[in-house]
Amino acid sequence: MRTEFVLVHGFSHGAWAWDLLRGRLEAKGHVVVAVELPGHGRRAHERTRASVDGYAQAVADAMVQAGLARAVVVGHSMAGLVIPKVAELVPARVAHLVFLAAVVPESGRSMLETHIPPALHPLLEGLARAGGGAIQYPAAFEWARWLGDLPPGDPRVADALARMTPQPVRPLTEGVDLARFHALGVPRTYVRCLRDAAVPPARAAEYARRLGVTPVDLDTAHNPMVSAPDRLAALLERI
Repeated sequence: MRTEFVLVHGFSHGAWAWDLLRGRLEAKGHVVVAVELPGHGRRAHERTRASVDGYAQAVADAMVQAGLARAVVVGHSMAGLVIPKVAELVPARVAHLVFLAAVVPESGRSMLETHIPPALHPLLEGLARAGGGAIQYPAAFEWARWLGDLPPGDPRVADALARMTPQPVRPLTEGVDLARFHALGVPRTYVRCLRDAAVPPARAAEYARRLGVTPVDLDTAHNPMVSAPDRLAALLERI
């Protein structure tokens, strides 16, 4: 069955992160839109437009421009804050939300409050000051946190690390009101990655409970769209 998929990347990533998965889904006849969020990837120069609402509007605009009618919207990692707001903006165009190794805050709380240990807040603040309002992790840390199920010399790792862009801080500090989203009752799935260092399995289970679902598990690190695109494509097709 032909399905519309919208793929929304996370922290420091860009639309490029979905290239391998996108190819698999399109080869099966699906329609795929991989969104570049403002402040990321080829839109890195739009850092001042980076906010949770700005991200959500960029996704909604891309869906409208592509003429999508009933899409499965996949949000990776930080995009767990974004895709509920997309459902609020264009509810008629959203058939299902997939939270992929995603952060799901309590309503009104930010990603910083939800997911980053307080002991690390001074470090992030220092990185943000040094980066002019954006954070760039060292490449070794990015590999260990996001791509640890691949050896560091793997071409996929080298390609991904070369494309990472500094993460604007503002979206990490904004409280996200999810009351309207929860009232919508949009169908949703949470995909937990069992070797995830960024969203560990126990934390992912907590986020799935906030959505009222039981997580679906993949035996991968944080970025299965890079390390296991075939398995992730098969899972998304089942949804």
